[in-house]
Amino acid sequence: MVPSASIVWMSVSLVLIFGFPIALAVYLCVRRKASFLAVAVGALVFLVVQLLVRIPLLQQLGKLDWYQSLASNTLLFVLFLSLTAGLFEETGRYVAFRFLLKDRLETKNALAYGAGHGGFEAIALVGLTYINNLVISLAINNGTFDTLIAPSLGGSGEMVKSQFLGLAPSVFVLGGVERFLTILVHIGMTLLVYYSVRYRRPVFYWLALLVHTALNFGAVMIAQLPGGMWPAEAFVLVFAGLSVWLILRSPQVESRLAPEPAAPEVPAVELDSKPE
Repeated sequence: MVPSASIVWMSVSLVLIFGFPIALAVYLCVRRKASFLAVAVGALVFLVVQLLVRIPLLQQLGKLDWYQSLASNTLLFVLFLSLTAGLFEETGRYVAFRFLLKDRLETKNALAYGAGHGGFEAIALVGLTYINNLVISLAINNGTFDTLIAPSLGGSGEMVKSQFLGLAPSVFVLGGVERFLTILVHIGMTLLVYYSVRYRRPVFYWLALLVHTALNFGAVMIAQLPGGMWPAEAFVLVFAGLSVWLILRSPQVESRLAPEPAAPEVPAVELDSKPE
């Protein structure tokens, strides 16, 4: 039997992965009057730049000798993947604000974009996997796994079953926590790119690219260490905390970035040169 605690933690992760970004998007669009288009564009950009362009491109590069050689060096390979992830996603954000949302350059729409981008990533990359995990766990517990699911898995059915029976329950909450924190980071990076476009400050785009690369690289490398899963989550937590700070400070940040209003022109006063 898969422990009940494992099923509970899977359910918690599903609530975080699906519920948090959806609730956030609804709050921003209904209460803060953000544009739903910003949410949709955020999701669309991730779909295009990652799932339709970057990942298929990496699969094609995997056939090349230089890429295979790079993959043999863990440090350089993780750095390469982290850099390309940041480059594609941050450039996608820039294009979105520069062209697709150019008439909606407001902080509330930047927050909505981040919710759509990070939420779609969470659901597409992790949420569907957790639904599958929950279905398999329930099938194991009610005795239908061997007859309904195992045949479709071929010879790996028993291995999959043993993995679910042997994993600690706390493992199943990691995905939900990681996605919750990552969505916050996506909103923070979106604000940076938004500042870059609205206030014509390219440094914020490069800062977002640096943050994205550092986050991915650090989290992956730490997770590969013995017992590194929870330290990796702590590493992501630091970036999430900085993102929350940026979100809360966004009014003050924008007030400093906005150009000073031009002083009103004082009409010249004609002096009467005639003596009285």
